[in-house]
Amino acid sequence: MFNVDFKDIKKLTVNLKNCHKNAFPKTIWYTLNRMARDTVLLSKKEIMPKFFNLRNSYIQGSVGYKSEKTFDISSMQSFAGQFSSYKGKATGQLEKQEYGKPVISKGAYTFAATPAARGGSYNKTVKKSNLFTSLNVKKLSDLVANPTSNSSKRIAQAQAFAIRNKTTVNVLLTNSKGHKGIYKISKKSVSLLYDLRNKKTVIKRSQWLKTASDRILMTAERIYISEANKRFEKELSRGLSHS
Repeated sequence: MFNVDFKDIKKLTVNLKNCHKNAFPKTIWYTLNRMARDTVLLSKKEIMPKFFNLRNSYIQGSVGYKSEKTFDISSMQSFAGQFSSYKGKATGQLEKQEYGKPVISKGAYTFAATPAARGGSYNKTVKKSNLFTSLNVKKLSDLVANPTSNSSKRIAQAQAFAIRNKTTVNVLLTNSKGHKGIYKISKKSVSLLYDLRNKKTVIKRSQWLKTASDRILMTAERIYISEANKRFEKELSRGLSHS
């Protein structure tokens, strides 16, 4: 952190207001605008690469800032973050990351093994048919001649197969609680590898924007002083040119 003399800032503000009627509002607007810009630059260059595996420039390109120019300080706002659309496509991936919102898979798709987003793609899903092929998923009928119809015994029957054959298998099963999924079954353990019943998952919160904005907020006084001095120089140069 840096040391700020708030008496100097107060004096600077008074001088701005006395300099020109729009000097102080313009300084505030440029301060907010610069803070938004610096937040975006910091997030793209340093913060986002730490949070995400960025495979291309699309996600970073969808992040930017904007502001509404007005002389009314009470209504001044600057925004930093992901635009609602980019290159003709709706966005929203990074908002879901920031707040850890739930996402839902659709139709013939299901979530990949790690449902948390990677590379900015929040709905990391795969086709079930492709998933079954890649994992060599078996049905219980593929393992035993007489698969049980008793849901409470299906996992036990599959595990008996794994024990007999000294192997580990991925089996499509519905357990006694109606929980449908791909189970990884070995002679020693049974674990749910993929949940095919639940279409919703919650993304792990990754506060890339808050991290960047908090750091820039710590420099707010320095940015204000810098913009105030620039405004003084412009007003002085304008006064000299008119004299």
